Amino acid sequence: MGNYGISNSTVGGFGSSQAPMTTTYKTLVAVAASTQALVTQGGGLARGKLYDIMVGTNGTPADNYLEYVVQRATLITSGSAWAGSLSSVSSAFSLDPGDLNMAGFSAVNSSGEGQVSLIAAPNPWYIGLNQRASYRWVAAPGSEIIYPAVSSATGGNGLVLQARSAAYTGTATGNIMLNEL
Repeated sequence: MGNYGISNSTVGGFGSSQAPMTTTYKTLVAVAASTQALVTQGGGLARGKLYDIMVGTNGTPADNYLEYVVQRATLITSGSAWAGSLSSVSSAFSLDPGDLNMAGFSAVNSSGEGQVSLIAAPNPWYIGLNQRASYRWVAAPGSEIIYPAVSSATGGNGLVLQARSAAYTGTATGNIMLNEL
């Protein structure tokens, strides 16, 4: 299908807004299988493999810590819920301009916490970092974090990259790269 890069610093029509960190997790980027994409793809749902994560901060340097986590979730995938960040506009996320739009749903909207229903399961990825550090994780071949091609009329199974901090109140940055199967 294609490779895609989605960042919470993406601007221009995608509902992107970086929110200040708090002691509760804030969603930086979300991705899921979605029936909304069937209109643009003319086919079935696609599962995805998250293979690269980059995180950091863009605030004033200090010695605070942040916690980053990838969690499995069911996401509300309606256009109104995520300010239009559906696959119909996600060709901008394609790493190869020749690839079609994503068959899944993507969102870069840190104010959409009410649109995420976390699945009670162990987190597939977690790291605590000093605010001054940025970090990149690249999956070993065959060790990607996969979300299934399962969706309902109101939500899709997917992954969310989130961050929180007890002391840092600036904004955090996150970028994921994924491959649709």
